[in-house]
Amino acid sequence: SSSSSSSSSTPLRASSSTMSESSTTDIPSADILRLILAHLTESGLHQTCAALREESGLGMAGLFATSKGRLVSSAEEGRWGEALEILEGLDVERHRQSFLEDYRLHHDGKSSLDGDDDGCGEKDYSTMVTPLEKAVALAHEMTILELADHGEVELAYAALRMCSEMLDSTLPASNENDREMDDNGGESDYKAGDNGNSGNLGIISSRSGDVERRITSLSSLRTSSASNGASTALLLPVNYYGPSNQTQQKRRSQIAKLLKRLVPEVPMQRLASLLQQSVRWQCHTGVFPTIQRLFQHNDDEDGKIVDKDGKSKKKKRKQTTEQRFDLVLGNVDIIGSQDGKKKRKSSAIDNCAVERIPSRSTQTIRLGKNSYIESAIFLPDGRGLVTGSSDGFIEIWGEPISEKGGVDDDVANKVTGMNAMIQTNINYENLRTSDLSYQRNDDLMMHDTAVLAMDVSNDGTLLGTTSSDGTVCVWKIMDGKLLRKLERAHGGSGGGDKGAAVTCIQFSPDGSKILTGGHDSTAREFGLLASRMLKEFRGHRSYVNCCSYVTLSNKSATTGESKAASGNALVVVTASADGNVRVWDGKTAEPMREITPPIPTSNAVVLHGEESIVSSKSIHTVMHLHSPPQTMIVVPRTDRAYLMSYTGAVLRVFTRDDVQGTDFLAASVSPSNRWLFVAADDGKCVAFDVNTGKVEKVIASFGEECSGRSEKASDITGIIHHPFRGLIGGYSNSKGQKRGILTLWK
Repeated sequence: SSSSSSSSSTPLRASSSTMSESSTTDIPSADILRLILAHLTESGLHQTCAALREESGLGMAGLFATSKGRLVSSAEEGRWGEALEILEGLDVERHRQSFLEDYRLHHDGKSSLDGDDDGCGEKDYSTMVTPLEKAVALAHEMTILELADHGEVELAYAALRMCSEMLDSTLPASNENDREMDDNGGESDYKAGDNGNSGNLGIISSRSGDVERRITSLSSLRTSSASNGASTALLLPVNYYGPSNQTQQKRRSQIAKLLKRLVPEVPMQRLASLLQQSVRWQCHTGVFPTIQRLFQHNDDEDGKIVDKDGKSKKKKRKQTTEQRFDLVLGNVDIIGSQDGKKKRKSSAIDNCAVERIPSRSTQTIRLGKNSYIESAIFLPDGRGLVTGSSDGFIEIWGEPISEKGGVDDDVANKVTGMNAMIQTNINYENLRTSDLSYQRNDDLMMHDTAVLAMDVSNDGTLLGTTSSDGTVCVWKIMDGKLLRKLERAHGGSGGGDKGAAVTCIQFSPDGSKILTGGHDSTAREFGLLASRMLKEFRGHRSYVNCCSYVTLSNKSATTGESKAASGNALVVVTASADGNVRVWDGKTAEPMREITPPIPTSNAVVLHGEESIVSSKSIHTVMHLHSPPQTMIVVPRTDRAYLMSYTGAVLRVFTRDDVQGTDFLAASVSPSNRWLFVAADDGKCVAFDVNTGKVEKVIASFGEECSGRSEKASDITGIIHHPFRGLIGGYSNSKGQKRGILTLWK
C-alpha cells in the first residue's frame, strides 16, 4: 500500500544532546521494521512476522544461520518447496539497491580515474541483474524443471506462467549461455539485456520460452518412448538441466553453492544488541538518568575548589537522587530526596519484574558414571549449553523442541521483558545434534585431561577451552574442528615438561586473541593468528583463578597521580588465590593497580611459601558490570562479596542475614546486573539485589539438586546464568557423586 511504502522510506533521526548536529544519523524506518522482523522470527512469532511483512511490503535483510543452513540443504536435496518458502521472506530488492549503489560507486570512480568518461552523462544501471537475483531465479527455474521431470507437467506450466517475468528479466534466453555458476563473473553477468538471441535465429526470445521448450521436449520424448513400451523414468532431453548436459544433482549443488555464498546472514539478537549498546552509550554520555552518580569515585581534584585568595577548600556536594530509566515508557522513577524535597517512591519499579529470580529446578544434564562437570557456559544466543568434564569431553547441550513435541507452557506464557528476547523451547537435557553433525556421529571435542575452563567468542562462532595439563584449544562450534592447540600454555612448576593447569580463559573483544590464567601464577595473552604468546602478566603469588578484558574510561583506568585523558582504555583484570585483584595495562602488560578486598581478620588465610603470606582468602570470581558502570563484583572464599570500583573503593558489601560464617563458593550475575546469585558451602543459593545489597531469596535445596546427593550437599563448583532468560545452572565436581550433573533452575 502507499501508506506502507511511505512509512518505510521515511528516515528517523537519531541524535544525542551531547553531540553536534553533524554527528546526527538518519536511520531508515524500513531498516527498523526489518530489525523487528528479525526479532519476531527469533522469538518464534512467525504469524506476527508474516502479518507485518504483508502490511509493510518488506522482507528480511538476510537469513539466520539456521535458516540459511536449511535453505542450502533443501536446495542440495531438491526440496524446492521448502527452499522457496525460505526465500520468500528475503528482501531481494533491498539487496539489489545496496549492490547497485556499491557497483555504481566502484565503477564510476574507476572510470573517472582511468579517464574513460565519454561525456554521455550518468550511466543507467536499472537493467542490471545482481548475483542474488540470478540465484533466486535459478532456484525457481530448477523447481519448474524438476516438477516436469517428476511427471507434474501441468503444474510445471502453471508455475512457469507465474515466474516467466522474473526468469526473462534476470536470466539469458538460453541455458547454453549460462556461465560456470560458481565463479565470480564479470560485468556482463549483471546485465539482463543480452539474452543471446543472435545465436538462435529468433526461435527462442526469452528464458521462459527456453524453459517451455525443454518441458515440451521432455513430454514429447517420454510420450514417444511410452508408445514403444520403453521405460521413460530416466529419459531427459539434451541439456535439460544445464549446459554440457549437466546432471540433476550437479545443478542442485551449483545452485546451493550460489545461495550459500550470496544470501546475506543476519546476526543473532541484533535488535537487542543495538538497544543495549545505545542505552550504555546514553548512560556513558549522561543523557539517560541512571544510578551511576551514586557510584562515582570522588577524586581529590574534583573534590576541591580554589577561592579568591588561592586557598583550596573542599567542595560541598549536593545529595543526589537515585533515578531509574524505563526504556519502554521513557519515564524516570525517582527514589530518595534532594535539597529537602519530599521523597517519592515509584510503584513502577516494585511492580515491574524485569527479571524473575529462579525458584525451582527444571532440567538436569547427566554425564556418564565417574565423570564430573568441571566447567560450563551458555552460548551467547542461549540455544546451547557447553560442558567440560573431568574425563576431557566437551559437549554442547540444547536440542530445540518441535511443536509436535510440545513447549513448556509455564515458561512460554510467563516470560516478559528480557526473558522474551529468545525462544524458550530448548531441551538442555539432550545433546544438540540437529545442527551439529559431529555430535550426532559421536565425534566429540575433547582434551586428554579435565577441562577446567571455557569461553565463547562474542560472535558465538569460536569456543576456547583449557585443561589441567596446560593445554589451550580453540574450536569452531558449528563443525567441531580444532583450529588452534597451544600445548604447555602455562609452564609447570620446577621447570619440567609438564604444563601447569590453566584455570581461566577469555576471548578478546575482536576475537583475535585469548587471555588465560593458570597455576603458574601468571596470566598470558596469545595471538590466534600467530599461535604464540604475546604478553605475560606476572605479579600474583598464587594461582590465577580468573582473568578478563575490560574497557574502562581513562579516568577509571589511570591512577590518582596521573592526569586523566579522554577516551577509553583496554585493561586486563586478574584475580588470584593470593587474595588480590590486579589491573594491568592491556597494551604494555604493566601493573596499574592492586586491589585487596577488606576481608575480616578472623577469615584470613595464610598461604605457605616464601613471600606468599597474604591477609585474604582466595578470590575465585570477579564479574564486571555494565550497571552500575565501571564497577565489578569480587567474590572471595569468605562469607561476603564486594561491589567495588576499579580504583579499589568498596561500594557495597553482600552478606547473608539468615546465617553467619558460611563461605561463598561460586557466583554469577544476571544479564541486567539486577541479581547476584551466590552458592554457599551450606548447600544454599542466595540471591542478592545488586542495587540494595539485600537478600531477595534463598534457594535451600540448591546444593542437593545440583549434586544429586541428599545425605550431604556437595560443594558447588560453578554457577552459570542464561544470557537472556531467568535461568541459572549449578554444578559440582565432587567425587562423591555417582555421576556428574548440572541442574537448571527457573
